[in-house]
Order: sequence, then C-alpha cells, then structure tokens
Amino acid sequence: MLKAVNCLESPDEVPVGTLLSSERLASSRNHCVPYLEVIDVPGGSNEAIIVMPLLVETERAPFETIGEAVEFFRQIFEGLEFMHENNIAHEDIKNDNIMADAQHLFDAPLHPFKNFKRRDFVGPASVVASRTTKPVKYYLIDFDLSKEYPPGGPPRLEKPPFGGVKTVPEFLLPGAPPCDPFLVDVYCLGNYVRENFLDGWMAAKAKQGFEFMRELVDDMTNTDPLRRPTMREVVPRLTTIIEGLSDRKLRSPVLLVDQHLTWSERFAHRVKQFIRRARGVPAIPRA
Repeated sequence: MLKAVNCLESPDEVPVGTLLSSERLASSRNHCVPYLEVIDVPGGSNEAIIVMPLLVETERAPFETIGEAVEFFRQIFEGLEFMHENNIAHEDIKNDNIMADAQHLFDAPLHPFKNFKRRDFVGPASVVASRTTKPVKYYLIDFDLSKEYPPGGPPRLEKPPFGGVKTVPEFLLPGAPPCDPFLVDVYCLGNYVRENFLDGWMAAKAKQGFEFMRELVDDMTNTDPLRRPTMREVVPRLTTIIEGLSDRKLRSPVLLVDQHLTWSERFAHRVKQFIRRARGVPAIPRA
C-alpha cells in the first residue's frame, strides 16, 4: 500500500512512523504498522510516499469466537501501551485506524480499495479460514497526528480538538483548554471497544457476551481524564480479565445483540469447538 504524505501539513507522520519501524523499537509488543520504505518525491516536492503492508478492516472477516476478539483486544491494548512507553501519543485512535493483516483468511487477495471484492475484481472475496486456526496480527495505523514527546519533560499538553473522535470529554469543555493526549488515547481506545462491542453505534451493532469488558471500558472513558487509568495500568487489568474467562466462554460464538443461532448452527459450532479443543487448538489464537 502506498500513501502520499504532505510533510508540511503532517510533519510528524514520517519521523514517528519511521521511529516505530526502526530496529531500536523492534518488539513483539509493537503493533504499529511498519513502514517498509519511505520515498522522497524528487523535484523539491514537500511530499513523501510511504510504503506499507496492505491491511484490511478489522472485522472484514467477522470474529467467530469470544477468544478471537480477546486476542484482538490484547494486541491493540499492548500496542498502544508500547507507543506510550516510548513517549509517543497516537492522537487519532478510531475505527478506521485499527487494521488487520488478514488477507490469509480469504479465498483470494482483496482489492485494496473495494475489499469486498477480489483483487482481480472478478466477484466477491469470501472468508474461508478462521482466526482461531490462522491467527491474525492487528495494527495501529495513521500517524499523521501522532507526536513523540521528550521523556521526563514538562506536562504533555495539546490544544483540542484533535483526531476523529468528537465525544472526548476534554474537547467539550468551555474554551477547551490544552489536555493530555495520552489520556485522550486511553479514552478513544475505550470508546472504540464500547462502540464496536458493548453498546454499538450507527455503523455497528453491539455484540453479545462482552460485558466482562464493561468495568474497564467505563474507567477508560471516565469523563474526568485524571480518573482514567494509564495504558500501563490498563494492560494488566485486561490480562487479569482474560485469565478469568473460561474455555467455554472463550469458544462461545460472537453474535450481534439481535442475532440468534438456529439449533443446527449451535450444534455445528459446538462440534467445531469440540474438535479444536480435542486437537489442542488454543481458544485464544496468538499471532
């Protein structure tokens, strides 16, 4: 995937993304999309071309089990914690800035812009594999608003609003004074889980079975930013939550709030999960 960047309008996108892709920050905890190459456009242009892997929307292939979604939470929470540990705030955590390296779940390569189609545009692309048997890696993308802050420096504050999430409580205050972008990131990630799994929103229905995330998400989206946990506090809490989920819960199907399986569909799902358990396939697929 190629992305053209105006380096005057987005001066931090190339340096931040390059840093996150550097050998110095190479880590299994780094879930930021890698920059494969950055090409400077010749002729005195202010643009650069970023070369990245071709990713797909997180739920282009629907989650089959609770365990698959739990692994998604783990990776993305860990990825944001990693950014914050390295003094980088994302500043635009939202639905379309979290993507999946999931081409292997489909029967044909996906078209880069019409990803319900095959790359050759001959018919639709169909899901033929499960994340449980073919694990997926998830990535935070789009660093045009991201910033690296000096470690141990003065309070890290930015004038709002920034990013695509308009419900951030700090942005709605009279006069909207400067706020901590790291705590805004925490809110936005919690809001992502709330909208896409717990409560739904206009572009996505809520899903059944995720109330175990409610308390953590409520804390992450607290209207008082000083009462929100940091990502360093969020990730251990998520780990504790995951450790408390039973194998049966993790292998349960992911259903929309108004969705019901027929008897035959429930039977087929149970048989599939019984076979996977018997074969030693983990309920939480680690990529």
